[in-house]
Amino acid sequence: MTMLCGWLSAGENRNGNLIVGAMQRALRVHSGQTEAVWQSGNLTVGLLELPEAQYIENVYAPAVSADGRFWLWMAGEAFDGGGLIEFADATETCSPKFRRRLLEKLLTNGVDAIAKLDGEYQVVLWDSRERELTILNDRFGSLPLYWAQSSQGFAFAGGVRGVLMAPGVSAEPDTETIREAVSFGGFRLGDRTNVAAVKMVAGASVVTVKNGSPKFRRHWRWSDIPPVEQRPMPELIEELHRRWQLAVKRRLAGAKRPGQTLSGGLDSRAILAEAAPQTGTWTAITYGIAGCDDQRYAQRAAKSVGAKWLFQELYGEGESGKTDWLEQRTQYIHQTDGLIALTDLMHLETLPLQAELIDVHLSGYIGDAVSGPTFNDATTPEGVISKLPYYGTELGMDYSEALALAEMKVEELESAPARFALFDHKLPQSTNRWGEAWRAWFRVRRPFTDYAFFDFCQGLPPVVRGELNLHERWLRAKYPTCFATIPNQKTGMPILTPNWLLQMERGRRLVWKKTQPLLARLGLPARPRIRNYTDDEVYWRTPEARRRIEGAILSPDSISCHVLGREKVTAVVNRWFERGAAPAQVIGAMYVYETYHRALPELLKTASAQTVAPISFQKAI
Repeated sequence: MTMLCGWLSAGENRNGNLIVGAMQRALRVHSGQTEAVWQSGNLTVGLLELPEAQYIENVYAPAVSADGRFWLWMAGEAFDGGGLIEFADATETCSPKFRRRLLEKLLTNGVDAIAKLDGEYQVVLWDSRERELTILNDRFGSLPLYWAQSSQGFAFAGGVRGVLMAPGVSAEPDTETIREAVSFGGFRLGDRTNVAAVKMVAGASVVTVKNGSPKFRRHWRWSDIPPVEQRPMPELIEELHRRWQLAVKRRLAGAKRPGQTLSGGLDSRAILAEAAPQTGTWTAITYGIAGCDDQRYAQRAAKSVGAKWLFQELYGEGESGKTDWLEQRTQYIHQTDGLIALTDLMHLETLPLQAELIDVHLSGYIGDAVSGPTFNDATTPEGVISKLPYYGTELGMDYSEALALAEMKVEELESAPARFALFDHKLPQSTNRWGEAWRAWFRVRRPFTDYAFFDFCQGLPPVVRGELNLHERWLRAKYPTCFATIPNQKTGMPILTPNWLLQMERGRRLVWKKTQPLLARLGLPARPRIRNYTDDEVYWRTPEARRRIEGAILSPDSISCHVLGREKVTAVVNRWFERGAAPAQVIGAMYVYETYHRALPELLKTASAQTVAPISFQKAI
């Protein structure tokens, strides 16, 4: 997937190519990525792209207006024009023709018209006469974007490390961000990154830079979602399904080796059920602990639709022929800009396998938050921080401080429901950041964020997603093969199982858990049910892993210890390793934060030391 970066010099642009070339070297993760750089006036723009055969007609140069005044670059893809622009499918949106037409539409209708374009993208628009730079992105901020400003100019890039290659941009840590991370599930709120000088760009943004500091506003707001009238459940299911089928179809365009990661839950299975029968070449990859529920349920689901299924066990222990899981996760810290805690970096352990087998990945993460009840209860700032979640350890913010921050984020939504603060501040980090690491190898598309599907689901009254259970009723009605008998990982029973049966199942599992030790003493086979697909409590506590994790967090130059207090940090770390009496995300966030800053100087030095500039193109299309 494409990634943009750029440098708008405050003065004469003497070294723009060299600066952007260094940005690209910092951002590049493998030699197969294609790169190009363009310069117009005091603006230089660079692009990294996948060299895929099915996108061979993708000429990377920007669209330029007939008079040479306006230039437009685009990273990513679009899936529906929304009345703004017509096109055949997503593959066409990577073409010169599409960029020319998009430029014409935005010049005619204004840049806010981009709100109609459903996709996962970034657009850079340059007015060479007025020396005005405008950056636009999709409503979900699907492709991460960061920026910084120094006395020498304005820098933007798809990775923090790219922005840090710009002159005058300091790499000094943002010490407040570690407090936020250990307070809120490993996440930061607002626009913070691990570096004080570099900020995130929110979704649906219009960033304008001219003669000074950037200005930010939104071209679309959560309150723009139109209300949907509650109708009989069969009608709602039919409408939801129609939109879902179209969302999946749009995201299969051009795929030669489509696939996904498949859990034992509902969201990825919904994609499997719709997409696999259409393609005949579907690959589903499940990861976790051998024998876990996710493995068993995912395998059954894949078999039910005839998909190719593979399982990769997590936590390779570094023996001969195995991968050191901690080392593998650590190597992705800079590709995700240190914004994903150690626990969630597990999603990248399967990246090499995915890159080998898949060219288009349909991702199901956040599905239950879109069409299901996950965020329904977040109707107040208190509800928002509970869903982040707020941990309340001695290392983070106290409850009143955390609540005040949540109140501010909810207030920024204006008239939109409080749950959308989670879409603004949690989901971009919990899904987009590690998804961005995937995008360097293959295309990632997310049907649950299809604008028409999303707006229908979120426009419905909360009771429809909640008590009336639209999500599960839809899946059971339309995909019985995948959902009628195969359990949901969350409950161990198929969806729509009556509550009394769920209670009986819980009781049965409890009795079985208590009798296992007795059966083992009697020499009888007693295989436990492995409910979770991860087991950080065991694997992080192995002597070597513990030594490395503690060594990073408690080192003499630890920023976490300096900011949060060495005695407090040491107590929390020891308590977790000895008794598990602290959230793993707190430990994982500090490990990543320390490792990120310790490795950052060498990464920047290496990118700076390579002085060969990329080829510069200025051809209008």
